[in-house]
Amino acid sequence: MREPIRWKWLGLCAYERSLALQAAAWEARRAGGSDVCLALEHPPTITLGRRVTSADLLTTPTELARRGFTCHSTERGGGATCHAPGQLVLYPIVNLPERGIGIRTFVWLLEAIMLEVADAAGVAAHRDARGRGIWTERGKLGAVGLRVREGISTHGIALNVSLDLSGYTLIAPCGVRDLPVTSLRAEGASVEIVDLLTAAAQACVRRFGTTLGGHPEEARF
Repeated sequence: MREPIRWKWLGLCAYERSLALQAAAWEARRAGGSDVCLALEHPPTITLGRRVTSADLLTTPTELARRGFTCHSTERGGGATCHAPGQLVLYPIVNLPERGIGIRTFVWLLEAIMLEVADAAGVAAHRDARGRGIWTERGKLGAVGLRVREGISTHGIALNVSLDLSGYTLIAPCGVRDLPVTSLRAEGASVEIVDLLTAAAQACVRRFGTTLGGHPEEARF
């Protein structure tokens, strides 16, 4: 049986701290440590992936600061995205070759995790030809953005649960102006992230074929 993936719930975590924790987890995994999934929320944050152009940020640094957002260029794939409290972010640090997983399969698994969590909240979502991630009829519900270095992944997925969606007006999400976005709350689900942590941890475990020790909220740095 494969070694279990470890689950760490970090709560509200500044983006800079999440980068440092991912880097430490990547180094530990590279040195022979365990795969780990970091689960967290970010404060209001805009992140810009490797495919971002100058047209993807629709406001000024002054306006971002006025609205309480920080902005960070990142090494993940994809374009611009918005993070805020009420969005469940998962950063799986996984050695893909050791699990026999290619990048496309890994993306599919991450989408499957988000679909399972949405289903646990009573929301039917699906994959869509408009792009990676998961969608409903209202718009994009969850996003995927990865970096894989020496076969080990960083960054991951962001599932909109109950966040204020107005932050998306500051960017062209995934490079598309006026891209419709939604959340579990907007789809009619009365849920918060705390209600979905067990479902998220179990979905992660199932999709990576492992067992999880302890309650997902008990494991912390």
